[in-house]
Order: sequence, then structure tokens, then C-alpha cells
Amino acid sequence: MALEGLKPTIWINSLIVALQKRLIFGNLANQRYTGQVSIGGTIKFNQIGEVDVNDYTAYSDMTFQQLDDAGLSMVIDQKKYFAFQLDETDERFIPVDVMTAGIERGSYRIADTIDQALSAKYTDAGVAYGSAASPNATSSGTVFQHLAEFGEAMDEANIPRENRWAVLPPWMFTKLTIAASTNMQPNGSLWESGWISGSGVGFSRLYMSNNVTKIGGTAHCVLASAGQEALGYAGAIDGAIRIRPAEKRRAMNVDGLWVYGAKVIRPDMLAVMYTRETAN
Repeated sequence: MALEGLKPTIWINSLIVALQKRLIFGNLANQRYTGQVSIGGTIKFNQIGEVDVNDYTAYSDMTFQQLDDAGLSMVIDQKKYFAFQLDETDERFIPVDVMTAGIERGSYRIADTIDQALSAKYTDAGVAYGSAASPNATSSGTVFQHLAEFGEAMDEANIPRENRWAVLPPWMFTKLTIAASTNMQPNGSLWESGWISGSGVGFSRLYMSNNVTKIGGTAHCVLASAGQEALGYAGAIDGAIRIRPAEKRRAMNVDGLWVYGAKVIRPDMLAVMYTRETAN
């Protein structure tokens, strides 16, 4: 029985690792408080207001500014769970670890939900290129231009180029690859695992995700920023993963509850490009 008590901890750790591996937008967010939250709790992201710059006059007193608190709070108000039942005969006769597979699949579904929620934060972006009503018509012939102009809009908003990223829908990733393959030789270094270099258009990395928000049936909302300052995300397992005998059945019930919060904490650092696919 002592060894059985170790399993919930092992499964909790496995779930956290699986979630982190499957997040795209989440891994581009500030996650410093993940694992330290509870439902209904509040996370404070500490920030200060602008620091004034003044003219210096010799033999005159300087004016010392009192810094303003510009911190933001994020409420942990989202709850997602998975729950499944394993019949004893399935556990006994199916030659795989069904319980582990179920927990990993549950973690994938939760991560997918979280990524969609973070992608939907495009409405709070402080910088926009194009609009939902008039998205950029993007083909393999215009994709470099649109990304470069998107990067220019970020430059004008003083979003740093260092560690700059954007998350593209699959079709845009494909058009970019076609354009790069046509215009860049040799092109063997184009591909990486889940991302492509966008250094030619001012981005350090361009990621691909099916969770890029689509509105109006046509327009995709491509989010971009630099580093992990713009988005805030924190989550944790609420209690242990429960494994209990099912009533009136020779089966086990398995469930896990994940709580989290998500927020745009630096709108001035978050940009969105509205784009729609056109023929190559």
C-alpha cells in the first residue's frame, strides 16, 4: 500500500510535464507562478509606471519622482477537469498502461483549451496590423511583405526585436515555407521542431498552432510579442488525481482538476495581425 501512495504524485508530475509540452501560447507567457495557485486566488504581476526624464541644470536641485505602482492582478477563475472510468477487464487484458494514456490524453485536452483561451486574448492587444473587418489577404507571394509590415508596426510601438515571436496558423506557415524555399537556397535549415526562423522579417521565431483564433469564418488573429512579458498564465492541479473504485462496478474512476488564470499584462507589448488565406 505504501508504494500505491506514490502513484498520485507521479501522475500529478506527469500531467504538469505533459501540459507544458503541449502549450504553444502558454509557453510564450509569463508562467512564474504556475504550481502555486488555487481557485479564487489572485496573482499580482508587479510593474511600475513610466520614469520621467528631465533637463539637468547645474547648481539646481533635481526633482525626485515617486514611482507609481502599475501592477496588474490576475484571478485564478478557470476550472477544467477530465474524468474517465477503467473497467477491471480492460486494465487486465489490454497490453498497455491505459490509465497513463488516459491521463496524458486528458492533459492534452486541457492544454488545448488553455491555448485557445490565451489565443483569444488578441482582443486586448495594444498594437494591430489590419482589422477583423479588413484582414490582409495573404498568399505565398505576399506573406513576407505582410510579416515585415507587421514587424514594422511592432517597431513603431517600441516592441523589442530581441526574442520576438509570432504564432501562425498552419496555412500561413506553409505559405511562408513555400516562399522561403523559392527565395532562399540552400534551404535545408528552414525546418525546426514546431517553428521556423523569421529573422528575415524581424522575428526570432515563428510558431505554428491550430489554436490561432479565427473570426468571421475567414480572418485569423496572429499574435506576436517579444519574450514573455505580454501574457500572464498560471495554473495548478487542485488536489490529487483521484483514483477510486466505482460503485456497483468492477472498475476504477479516475479524475483530475486543473485550475488556471490568463491575462494580458502588457497590452503595449502584444500585437495582432488580422490575415486571411488567398490562393498561392
